[in-house]
Amino acid sequence: MITSLEQLVSKAGSIKNITAGVPCPEDDSTILSLIQAKQQNLANFILCGAAARIKELLRQHGASPADFEIFDCPGAEAAVARIVALGREKKIQLILKGFLPTAALMKPILDKEKGLRGPNLLSDILVVENPSPSLRGGAASGTAGLLGMSDGGLNILPDLAQKKQILENAVAVFHCLGYAEPKVGIMAAIETVKDSMPATLDALALTEMNQRGEIGGCRVYGPLALDIAVSRQAAEHKGIVNDVAGQTQIMIMPNIESGNLLGKAFTYYLKLTVAHVVMGAQLPILIPSRNESDTDKFHSLALGVLSAAS
Repeated sequence: MITSLEQLVSKAGSIKNITAGVPCPEDDSTILSLIQAKQQNLANFILCGAAARIKELLRQHGASPADFEIFDCPGAEAAVARIVALGREKKIQLILKGFLPTAALMKPILDKEKGLRGPNLLSDILVVENPSPSLRGGAASGTAGLLGMSDGGLNILPDLAQKKQILENAVAVFHCLGYAEPKVGIMAAIETVKDSMPATLDALALTEMNQRGEIGGCRVYGPLALDIAVSRQAAEHKGIVNDVAGQTQIMIMPNIESGNLLGKAFTYYLKLTVAHVVMGAQLPILIPSRNESDTDKFHSLALGVLSAAS
């Protein structure tokens, strides 16, 4: 079981024959993440975009363009089209978004005829080293290891059926990380079920699906407020007896606002390194924000490599 991002990188480095396609790697942070990933043998890379600019950036940061396969494409649309075609031809196993809007990448991927749609809903799974053991309460709070959160990137207001698929995508990533039966908390503002709060009704329904065996490979419980999810002390104080409460390893958020805000709180308040991957397509997709650091993009590449290899 992988319990740190350092272990994640080490495991990804042991995996061979993964090629990542990158449209428009025309900014410093993307190039730096690619150089670091290449140095640590995480993957091979096919770069599509303005070839002269890409080569210039590689040289500026001390890398050789000869270490990368580079295709010159006239604009972002052509670069994305080339990457999607490579994905359909099975010549790449992973996609990393470069310096372009997420919609410019995802629209061609979602094209029903020429895209890379898979059997499941696409959703973004963010992974961090669980911060809760170091917070007040020490060993009595949270559980050591990695913490997943979904979906703060793609699905605006998922219904129950979509939340089930978001949950399944997140569990699949944690299985890749070696968690045989991850503990999944279905998040809400409160830990009781109220008809006036649809998120709590969905949480109860997902819990019951898990109990009936309709959702497997994990333990699911909800609704859970954030304090109950991360603190056993808080759960015990409110009389909640469940092995997911206080030890949640994956948080399924009620909507994109809550997921996006929590994810950015990890980055900007807690200063945590994050990795995230989109699952549900024919291959894993990495859609880092253009503001994300090269360190985060590098760790997302490691997570993507591990997901692609499974």
